[in-house]
Amino acid sequence: MRNAFTFIELVFVIVVIGILAKFGTNILLTTYKTATASFVNNKILADTELTLSQLSNRLQYRIRSSVVARNGAAGGFSGLASAGGGETVLEWIGYDIDGWLGTAASTDPTWSGFIDVNNAGALGVARNYLESPGTNTGNVNTTIQALSPGAAGTGISNSAIFFTGENSNTLTDYGWDENAELFQSTTAAHRINSLGGGLVTQLADATLPLPLSTFAGTDIYENYKLAWTAYAVSLEDGDGDGVNDDLVLYYDYQPWEGEAYDDANSSSVLLLQNVDTFTFQAIGETIKIQICVSDNDALGAGDGGYAVCQETAIF
Repeated sequence: MRNAFTFIELVFVIVVIGILAKFGTNILLTTYKTATASFVNNKILADTELTLSQLSNRLQYRIRSSVVARNGAAGGFSGLASAGGGETVLEWIGYDIDGWLGTAASTDPTWSGFIDVNNAGALGVARNYLESPGTNTGNVNTTIQALSPGAAGTGISNSAIFFTGENSNTLTDYGWDENAELFQSTTAAHRINSLGGGLVTQLADATLPLPLSTFAGTDIYENYKLAWTAYAVSLEDGDGDGVNDDLVLYYDYQPWEGEAYDDANSSSVLLLQNVDTFTFQAIGETIKIQICVSDNDALGAGDGGYAVCQETAIF
Protein backbone atom coordinates (compact mmCIF):
# COMPACT_ATOMS: atom_id res chain seq x y z
CA MET A 1 0.00 0.00 0.00
CA ARG A 2 1.30 3.47 -1.01
CA ASN A 3 1.67 6.19 1.60
CA ALA A 4 2.35 9.14 -0.77
CA PHE A 5 1.68 10.55 -4.24
CA THR A 6 4.15 10.05 -7.01
CA PHE A 7 5.90 13.01 -8.55
CA ILE A 8 3.92 12.60 -11.77
CA GLU A 9 0.64 12.69 -9.86
CA LEU A 10 1.66 15.89 -8.07
CA VAL A 11 2.62 17.55 -11.33
CA PHE A 12 -0.67 16.48 -12.89
CA VAL A 13 -2.69 17.92 -10.00
CA ILE A 14 -0.77 21.20 -10.14
CA VAL A 15 -1.40 21.50 -13.89
CA VAL A 16 -5.13 20.80 -13.47
CA ILE A 17 -5.43 23.34 -10.64
CA GLY A 18 -3.60 25.94 -12.74
CA ILE A 19 -5.95 25.41 -15.66
CA LEU A 20 -9.01 25.66 -13.43
CA ALA A 21 -7.64 28.77 -11.72
CA LYS A 22 -7.03 30.49 -15.05
CA PHE A 23 -10.51 29.88 -16.38
CA GLY A 24 -12.11 30.44 -12.99
CA THR A 25 -10.43 33.83 -12.65
CA ASN A 26 -11.63 34.86 -16.11
CA ILE A 27 -15.16 33.77 -15.26
CA LEU A 28 -15.12 35.71 -11.99
CA LEU A 29 -13.67 38.80 -13.68
CA THR A 30 -16.24 38.67 -16.46
CA THR A 31 -19.05 38.24 -13.94
CA TYR A 32 -17.75 41.18 -11.90
CA LYS A 33 -17.49 43.45 -14.94
CA THR A 34 -20.96 42.45 -16.12
CA ALA A 35 -22.46 43.14 -12.70
CA THR A 36 -20.62 46.47 -12.43
CA ALA A 37 -21.69 47.54 -15.91
CA SER A 38 -25.29 46.63 -15.11
CA PHE A 39 -25.18 48.60 -11.86
CA VAL A 40 -23.63 51.65 -13.53
CA ASN A 41 -26.08 51.43 -16.40
CA ASN A 42 -29.07 51.29 -14.08
CA LYS A 43 -27.78 54.14 -11.93
CA ILE A 44 -27.02 56.45 -14.86
CA LEU A 45 -30.36 55.65 -16.48
CA ALA A 46 -32.25 56.23 -13.23
CA ASP A 47 -30.45 59.52 -12.50
CA THR A 48 -30.94 60.80 -16.05
CA GLU A 49 -34.60 59.79 -16.14
CA LEU A 50 -35.20 61.48 -12.78
CA THR A 51 -33.56 64.69 -13.99
CA LEU A 52 -35.58 64.74 -17.21
CA SER A 53 -38.73 64.06 -15.21
CA GLN A 54 -37.99 66.97 -12.86
CA LEU A 55 -37.38 69.31 -15.79
CA SER A 56 -40.50 68.11 -17.59
CA ASN A 57 -42.66 68.63 -14.50
CA ARG A 58 -41.50 72.23 -14.20
CA LEU A 59 -41.46 73.09 -17.89
CA GLN A 60 -45.01 71.92 -18.49
CA TYR A 61 -46.15 74.81 -16.25
CA ARG A 62 -44.04 77.44 -18.01
CA ILE A 63 -45.21 80.78 -19.31
CA ARG A 64 -44.76 79.66 -22.90
CA SER A 65 -43.55 82.94 -24.36
CA SER A 66 -40.99 83.46 -21.57
CA VAL A 67 -38.46 80.72 -22.47
CA VAL A 68 -34.94 81.90 -23.37
CA ALA A 69 -31.55 80.31 -24.03
CA ARG A 70 -28.28 81.74 -22.72
CA ASN A 71 -24.56 81.29 -23.28
CA GLY A 72 -23.67 81.20 -19.59
CA ALA A 73 -24.51 83.77 -16.92
CA ALA A 74 -22.52 86.53 -18.60
CA GLY A 75 -23.47 85.61 -22.16
CA GLY A 76 -26.21 86.91 -24.39
CA PHE A 77 -29.69 85.45 -24.56
CA SER A 78 -32.33 84.82 -27.17
CA GLY A 79 -35.79 83.35 -27.44
CA LEU A 80 -35.57 79.58 -27.51
CA ALA A 81 -37.14 79.40 -30.96
CA SER A 82 -34.32 81.51 -32.42
CA ALA A 83 -31.45 79.97 -30.43
CA GLY A 84 -28.50 78.98 -32.58
CA GLY A 85 -27.44 75.89 -30.63
CA GLY A 86 -24.56 75.49 -28.22
CA GLU A 87 -26.26 77.46 -25.43
CA THR A 88 -25.66 76.13 -21.92
CA VAL A 89 -28.55 77.69 -19.97
CA LEU A 90 -32.29 77.15 -20.43
CA GLU A 91 -34.39 79.72 -18.56
CA TRP A 92 -38.11 80.27 -18.14
CA ILE A 93 -40.83 81.61 -15.84
CA GLY A 94 -43.02 78.96 -14.25
CA TYR A 95 -46.46 79.75 -12.92
CA ASP A 96 -47.53 78.62 -9.47
CA ILE A 97 -49.30 75.25 -9.30
CA ASP A 98 -48.96 74.60 -5.57
CA GLY A 99 -51.53 77.29 -4.88
CA TRP A 100 -54.10 75.20 -6.72
CA LEU A 101 -53.87 72.63 -3.93
CA GLY A 102 -55.08 75.12 -1.33
CA THR A 103 -53.70 75.41 2.18
CA ALA A 104 -53.88 73.47 5.43
CA ALA A 105 -56.96 75.49 6.36
CA SER A 106 -58.79 75.23 3.03
CA THR A 107 -58.74 73.11 -0.11
CA ASP A 108 -59.78 76.09 -2.22
CA PRO A 109 -57.10 77.32 -4.65
CA THR A 110 -55.25 80.37 -3.37
CA TRP A 111 -55.63 82.17 -6.72
CA SER A 112 -58.39 81.73 -9.28
CA GLY A 113 -56.79 82.88 -12.54
CA PHE A 114 -59.75 85.15 -13.35
CA ILE A 115 -60.04 88.95 -13.48
CA ASP A 116 -63.33 90.83 -13.23
CA VAL A 117 -62.78 93.22 -16.13
CA ASN A 118 -66.01 95.06 -15.31
CA ASN A 119 -65.11 95.90 -11.71
CA ALA A 120 -65.81 99.60 -11.19
CA GLY A 121 -63.05 100.15 -8.64
CA ALA A 122 -60.39 98.59 -10.80
CA LEU A 123 -61.53 100.67 -13.77
CA GLY A 124 -61.48 103.97 -11.90
CA VAL A 125 -59.07 106.87 -12.37
CA ALA A 126 -56.39 105.43 -10.09
CA ARG A 127 -56.80 101.87 -11.36
CA ASN A 128 -54.27 100.68 -8.80
CA TYR A 129 -55.70 97.19 -8.38
CA LEU A 130 -57.42 94.36 -10.23
CA GLU A 131 -60.34 92.36 -8.86
CA SER A 132 -59.76 88.59 -8.94
CA PRO A 133 -62.86 86.72 -7.69
CA GLY A 134 -62.01 83.55 -5.79
CA THR A 135 -58.46 84.67 -4.98
CA ASN A 136 -57.14 84.98 -1.44
CA THR A 137 -53.95 87.05 -1.47
CA GLY A 138 -53.22 86.19 2.15
CA ASN A 139 -53.15 82.49 1.32
CA VAL A 140 -51.09 83.20 -1.80
CA ASN A 141 -48.50 84.91 0.38
CA THR A 142 -48.47 82.04 2.89
CA THR A 143 -47.93 79.45 0.16
CA ILE A 144 -45.11 81.38 -1.52
CA GLN A 145 -43.31 81.95 1.77
CA ALA A 146 -43.55 78.24 2.57
CA LEU A 147 -42.05 77.27 -0.79
CA SER A 148 -39.32 79.89 -0.95
CA PRO A 149 -36.11 78.80 0.81
CA GLY A 150 -34.28 82.05 0.12
CA ALA A 151 -33.14 84.38 2.87
CA ALA A 152 -34.72 87.37 1.12
CA GLY A 153 -38.22 86.24 2.11
CA THR A 154 -40.12 85.93 -1.16
CA GLY A 155 -43.85 86.62 -0.89
CA ILE A 156 -46.80 87.91 -2.87
CA SER A 157 -45.13 91.33 -3.12
CA ASN A 158 -42.47 89.67 -5.31
CA SER A 159 -44.91 87.86 -7.59
CA ALA A 160 -46.38 88.79 -10.95
CA ILE A 161 -49.35 87.85 -13.10
CA PHE A 162 -49.25 87.05 -16.81
CA PHE A 163 -52.37 87.51 -18.92
CA THR A 164 -53.35 84.62 -21.17
CA GLY A 165 -53.41 85.76 -24.79
CA GLU A 166 -51.43 88.95 -24.22
CA ASN A 167 -48.99 89.91 -26.97
CA SER A 168 -45.47 89.99 -25.55
CA ASN A 169 -41.83 90.22 -26.57
CA THR A 170 -39.72 87.44 -25.06
CA LEU A 171 -36.57 89.56 -25.02
CA THR A 172 -37.95 92.76 -23.49
CA ASP A 173 -41.14 92.03 -21.53
CA TYR A 174 -39.99 89.59 -18.83
CA GLY A 175 -36.92 91.20 -17.26
CA TRP A 176 -34.31 88.90 -18.79
CA ASP A 177 -32.07 91.92 -19.35
CA GLU A 178 -31.88 92.30 -15.53
CA ASN A 179 -33.78 95.59 -15.58
CA ALA A 180 -36.81 95.75 -13.30
CA GLU A 181 -40.20 96.11 -14.99
CA LEU A 182 -41.43 99.52 -13.78
CA PHE A 183 -44.60 100.16 -15.78
CA GLN A 184 -47.60 97.84 -16.07
CA SER A 185 -48.41 98.99 -19.60
CA THR A 186 -45.01 98.03 -21.07
CA THR A 187 -44.46 94.54 -19.68
CA ALA A 188 -45.88 91.03 -19.74
CA ALA A 189 -44.89 90.52 -16.09
CA HIS A 190 -47.42 92.55 -14.12
CA ARG A 191 -46.04 92.95 -10.61
CA ILE A 192 -48.67 92.66 -7.88
CA ASN A 193 -49.10 92.93 -4.14
CA SER A 194 -51.86 92.57 -1.58
CA LEU A 195 -53.96 95.60 -0.66
CA GLY A 196 -54.42 94.31 2.87
CA GLY A 197 -57.30 95.27 5.10
CA GLY A 198 -59.16 92.06 4.28
CA LEU A 199 -59.39 92.89 0.57
CA VAL A 200 -58.05 89.46 -0.32
CA THR A 201 -59.51 89.33 -3.84
CA GLN A 202 -57.76 92.50 -5.00
CA LEU A 203 -54.38 92.39 -6.74
CA ALA A 204 -52.62 95.69 -6.11
CA ASP A 205 -50.15 97.35 -8.43
CA ALA A 206 -46.58 96.78 -7.18
CA THR A 207 -44.45 98.77 -9.60
CA LEU A 208 -43.52 102.42 -9.09
CA PRO A 209 -45.24 104.26 -6.21
CA LEU A 210 -48.61 105.74 -7.06
CA PRO A 211 -49.53 107.75 -9.00
CA LEU A 212 -46.51 107.17 -11.23
CA SER A 213 -47.54 103.69 -12.33
CA THR A 214 -50.90 101.90 -12.25
CA PHE A 215 -52.82 99.48 -14.45
CA ALA A 216 -54.10 102.47 -16.43
CA GLY A 217 -53.26 102.05 -20.11
CA THR A 218 -52.71 98.31 -19.66
CA ASP A 219 -54.66 95.78 -21.70
CA ILE A 220 -56.48 93.68 -19.10
CA TYR A 221 -57.53 90.12 -19.93
CA GLU A 222 -59.96 87.87 -18.09
CA ASN A 223 -57.50 85.02 -17.55
CA TYR A 224 -54.08 85.13 -15.93
CA LYS A 225 -51.41 82.95 -14.39
CA LEU A 226 -49.55 83.86 -11.22
CA ALA A 227 -45.81 83.29 -10.84
CA TRP A 228 -43.36 83.95 -8.03
CA THR A 229 -40.14 82.55 -9.51
CA ALA A 230 -38.22 81.93 -12.69
CA TYR A 231 -36.12 78.81 -13.31
CA ALA A 232 -32.78 78.24 -15.00
CA VAL A 233 -31.02 74.97 -15.83
CA SER A 234 -27.31 75.53 -16.36
CA LEU A 235 -24.49 73.24 -17.51
CA GLU A 236 -21.50 74.52 -15.57
CA ASP A 237 -18.44 73.71 -13.49
CA GLY A 238 -20.24 73.26 -10.21
CA ASP A 239 -17.52 71.30 -8.41
CA GLY A 240 -14.54 73.42 -9.48
CA ASP A 241 -12.76 70.70 -11.48
CA GLY A 242 -12.46 72.90 -14.57
CA VAL A 243 -15.03 70.94 -16.59
CA ASN A 244 -18.59 72.08 -17.34
CA ASP A 245 -20.24 68.77 -16.49
CA ASP A 246 -22.64 69.65 -13.67
CA LEU A 247 -26.32 70.33 -14.36
CA VAL A 248 -27.67 72.85 -11.83
CA LEU A 249 -31.24 74.10 -11.34
CA TYR A 250 -31.69 77.70 -10.12
CA TYR A 251 -34.95 79.10 -8.73
CA ASP A 252 -36.45 81.58 -6.26
CA TYR A 253 -35.52 84.72 -8.19
CA GLN A 254 -37.65 87.28 -10.03
CA PRO A 255 -36.37 88.69 -13.35
CA TRP A 256 -39.24 91.22 -13.37
CA GLU A 257 -37.52 92.77 -10.33
CA GLY A 258 -34.18 92.90 -12.13
CA GLU A 259 -32.80 89.69 -10.58
CA ALA A 260 -30.71 87.03 -12.33
CA TYR A 261 -30.42 83.31 -11.69
CA ASP A 262 -26.83 83.58 -10.45
CA ASP A 263 -27.58 86.32 -7.91
CA ALA A 264 -26.59 85.70 -4.31
CA ASN A 265 -30.22 85.51 -3.13
CA SER A 266 -31.34 82.83 -5.60
CA SER A 267 -31.52 79.15 -4.63
CA SER A 268 -29.98 76.23 -6.50
CA VAL A 269 -29.76 72.46 -6.45
CA LEU A 270 -27.41 70.07 -8.25
CA LEU A 271 -29.45 67.85 -10.56
CA LEU A 272 -26.83 65.68 -12.26
CA GLN A 273 -23.07 65.19 -12.52
CA ASN A 274 -20.78 63.87 -15.28
CA VAL A 275 -22.96 65.43 -17.98
CA ASP A 276 -21.32 65.33 -21.40
CA THR A 277 -24.16 66.89 -23.38
CA PHE A 278 -27.10 69.14 -22.51
CA THR A 279 -28.98 70.32 -25.58
CA PHE A 280 -32.42 71.84 -26.02
CA GLN A 281 -34.47 73.21 -28.87
CA ALA A 282 -37.96 74.45 -29.64
CA ILE A 283 -40.06 72.57 -32.17
CA GLY A 284 -43.15 74.70 -32.45
CA GLU A 285 -44.66 74.82 -28.96
CA THR A 286 -42.71 71.73 -27.89
CA ILE A 287 -39.34 71.78 -26.11
CA LYS A 288 -36.98 68.88 -26.80
CA ILE A 289 -34.19 68.18 -24.30
CA GLN A 290 -31.32 65.70 -24.59
CA ILE A 291 -28.92 64.78 -21.79
CA CYS A 292 -25.87 62.53 -22.16
CA VAL A 293 -24.07 61.27 -19.05
CA SER A 294 -20.86 59.26 -18.73
CA ASP A 295 -18.89 57.49 -15.99
CA ASN A 296 -15.35 56.90 -17.19
CA ASP A 297 -14.12 55.36 -13.93
CA ALA A 298 -16.85 52.81 -13.34
CA LEU A 299 -15.26 49.83 -15.14
CA GLY A 300 -11.63 50.58 -14.40
CA ALA A 301 -8.83 52.12 -16.43
CA GLY A 302 -8.67 51.16 -20.08
CA ASP A 303 -12.25 49.89 -20.29
CA GLY A 304 -13.62 52.99 -21.99
CA GLY A 305 -16.11 53.92 -19.29
CA TYR A 306 -19.86 53.95 -19.71
CA ALA A 307 -22.22 56.50 -21.26
CA VAL A 308 -25.93 56.90 -21.93
CA CYS A 309 -28.08 59.50 -23.70
CA GLN A 310 -31.75 60.17 -23.08
CA GLU A 311 -34.17 62.77 -24.32
CA THR A 312 -37.69 63.98 -23.71
CA ALA A 313 -40.22 66.32 -25.26
CA ILE A 314 -42.32 68.74 -23.21
CA PHE A 315 -45.52 70.04 -24.75
